[in-house]
Amino acid sequence: MSEYLITCVRKSARTTAGHQHIVSVGIGAGRFTVAQIYGYMDQGHTFRTASPSSGREAAVAKYHCCGLDTLRSHADKLWDDNLDNLPWCT
Repeated sequence: MSEYLITCVRKSARTTAGHQHIVSVGIGAGRFTVAQIYGYMDQGHTFRTASPSSGREAAVAKYHCCGLDTLRSHADKLWDDNLDNLPWCT
């Protein structure tokens, strides 16, 4: 299976709880919905982010919040490799 680097995200509008969810991601020139990424994960593909300041990588996993399927990166001590801190996909 393959590993892919997520470079940008799109988020939902803020929920009533005041936070947002990842709804799609960018990998290279492609844009993929969370449902598509879940399908690729189910096939055994893996996804990661990378810190521009250190080059360290963080794994991306399925995550369910507020009854929705979304994604999250695994917590580490770096802020700039988190999905929430990636640039907005255009």
